[in-house]
Amino acid sequence: MAQVTGPFFAEGAVDTPYWWDAAEPRAAPSTALPASSEVVIVGAGFTGLNAALTLAKAGKQVTVLDAEAPGWGASSRNGGMLGPGWATFDTAMAYGPEKARAIVGESFLALQHVKDVVEREAIACDLAVVGYFRGAMTPRLYEAMGRQLDRIRKVMPCDAYLVPRAEQHGEIGTDLYHGGLAIPGYAGLHPARYVAGLAEAAHRAGAQLFGGARVTAIAPDAGGFTVSVGRQRIAAKQLLVATNGYTGSLLPFLQRRIIPIRSALIATAPLPPEVMDRLMPKRRMLAGSQRVVTYYRPSPDGTRVLFGGRVLKVNGENVARANAGHLRKQMLQVFPELERTPLTHYWHGQTGFTFDKLPHLGEREGIFYACGYNGTGIARASWFGHKIAQRMLGSVEKPSAYEDLPFRSRPLYYGKPWFLPLAVQFYEMLDRWEQR
Repeated sequence: MAQVTGPFFAEGAVDTPYWWDAAEPRAAPSTALPASSEVVIVGAGFTGLNAALTLAKAGKQVTVLDAEAPGWGASSRNGGMLGPGWATFDTAMAYGPEKARAIVGESFLALQHVKDVVEREAIACDLAVVGYFRGAMTPRLYEAMGRQLDRIRKVMPCDAYLVPRAEQHGEIGTDLYHGGLAIPGYAGLHPARYVAGLAEAAHRAGAQLFGGARVTAIAPDAGGFTVSVGRQRIAAKQLLVATNGYTGSLLPFLQRRIIPIRSALIATAPLPPEVMDRLMPKRRMLAGSQRVVTYYRPSPDGTRVLFGGRVLKVNGENVARANAGHLRKQMLQVFPELERTPLTHYWHGQTGFTFDKLPHLGEREGIFYACGYNGTGIARASWFGHKIAQRMLGSVEKPSAYEDLPFRSRPLYYGKPWFLPLAVQFYEMLDRWEQR
């Protein structure tokens, strides 16, 4: 943790997630790594911990390894928003109406899975179904939202609905948008508390969790794999890689298929209740319709605005100041009255995107994987962890609708998204053109 300074930062502002004030990820007490384990899971985020929980409850010996403390990555850094996957409908329709129904339908199972785990394991993470509103930046985009709803309703039931501009102040206190789309079933939670609760639940079930255990190599071995953590070796009968946007060169197959993208957030200082009532009257999860997406929400206690979007600056000096200033500028477009409200937190994390904009799970040369949540990973990562664990157990339950999707890369892509700056500039240009 480091303090950050600048004209829009509060005194004592920090460059760590707001979520960490209540639940900073911490490594388990140091113990020796086992020489062997029935199952080794690389990555202790939503995916890895849900998989560990399912496997350990089934009686498997499970070892979970993470380069940092469990939950340190995107799982404790995101916006804490989860809901039905209506946004995947048009992409899924490339595989036909039946597949689209199955993919979107599974998003409801994923959301219910999180609810069930939170209730069963008594995880205090402020989970609440509050709904979602996505504002249309132009009248044409509002009409496009309506056309998408029409396409969905021709294939399957959908409870999302349009909110015209004349009524949008009932959803959000801004005049920026031209109406928008509301989704009642959306939920919010405290992601750091959720992932900490998952780690505790997996430990109770018998899984061994190791932080500060960076996996440096994976090699096939007779009847399984050898997993290297520095100079130490663990013999594993089964192996799951659940590192998503942090995979890197550990598994070249995934490195060529996952696009690591950084996303950043800011948190305001506490606001008076009457201001929060005006800006976020329903305390919903919120977003704009730009291609270069912004997303925002109230803090779980309803006292602050948390606002997220793309990272402007990755390296060099004053990274926090530059990125926080960029996000603050976008926040003030939505809520101009926050001009004098200081920021108390800035942070960023690394998400995993895919070229087809859909997540994937499966098995490659005996190594299981689940990844590519495209910025909407809480429910799907949790569900994918559970589903890939069932597959590892040889479960006869219905397989995931995602299991047979082709997982493709692109020529000349080897894990470093050299095209991202150009793509962001292009999409920002399109956003400005549409909003002209």
